[in-house]
Amino acid sequence: MPQQRKTNICILALTGPGTKMAEKVQDLIPETQALVPEKYGSNGDNTFAKGDFTQAFTNVFKTADCLVCIMATGIVVRKVGPLMKDKTVDPAVIVMDEKANHVISLLSGHVGHANALTKRLASLLNSDPVITTATDTEDVQAIDTLAQRYHGWYPEFKYNTKLFNTRLVEGKPLLLYIDPDFRGIVNQFNGFEVIDEIDQQRTEIPLVIISDKSGVPKRQNSLQIVPQVNVLGVGSRRDVSYKMMQDAFVTFCDQQQLNWHSICKVVSIQKKEHENAIHYLADCLGVPTAFYSAEQLQSTAAHYEQSAFVAKTVGVGNVANAASEFASGSRTVNERFSANEVTMAVSKLILKKDD
Repeated sequence: MPQQRKTNICILALTGPGTKMAEKVQDLIPETQALVPEKYGSNGDNTFAKGDFTQAFTNVFKTADCLVCIMATGIVVRKVGPLMKDKTVDPAVIVMDEKANHVISLLSGHVGHANALTKRLASLLNSDPVITTATDTEDVQAIDTLAQRYHGWYPEFKYNTKLFNTRLVEGKPLLLYIDPDFRGIVNQFNGFEVIDEIDQQRTEIPLVIISDKSGVPKRQNSLQIVPQVNVLGVGSRRDVSYKMMQDAFVTFCDQQQLNWHSICKVVSIQKKEHENAIHYLADCLGVPTAFYSAEQLQSTAAHYEQSAFVAKTVGVGNVANAASEFASGSRTVNERFSANEVTMAVSKLILKKDD
């Protein structure tokens, strides 16, 4: 499953009118940047010289999350063709004309969010959005966009995306179970039949499960989408071994019935920033780390059981719970866990709800 990423949007234009439209889009969506010919550029614009458009386009394609191209579709198709690698890594590409009559989602409609940005642009510019992905045309909730709403991961991304989206487009039945912790976030499930409990009835109908838990009752034709929303707080004695850290994590996940794919970040106190075992665990999980000062953790540490020894050693009486809450903004779901001279706690990021 592709990683969530912060959107970096670049608007490209080739003509004077196109440059003016790029400026209009920048006014409407301030987080964008423009790349235009030198002769049309103004202060603050990124520009390219005559004859350098192909190289400029290539550079932007490799670095931006989304390209908005104000030019003929044929030009963009010719430039994009040799650069495409895979739907999980290619940026979103949107094409629009100089008068904003049409806004076209050309590449990476779901994974890259081109469809969503196309709709946003069309609404702001009073344009006609052109979206040709089958699930959008059939007005059903694509499995990959559903997963995105929950910051979700699922296995064999390309295979399962094709399998389940094809079923949705063809109007075949699909069951959907949402863990109670994640209900009320998304309100559109076109193409799915939402069920309140998982049972072994109607096993011939494929089942999609949204849950961050391990041990969810599954069946042969089920797919679990795991929301990657759990922030793991970690404390440990100095120079704890990799095996001790790994074993503690396995035990912790077993006790909490936590799917390890749900971990989105590993956090601790700054005094543990050079503990190799913490970085080893984060590397195994494929997630980033963050470390906070004792002063930053004072307020959240007060919500949990304190240790005088830990306070004397690192400056705050609780590390795992305090760091987890500080990073996520929500209370941890477990009290103090300790094993192999390692402490752990987990809390959930708060997902934005649909309007």
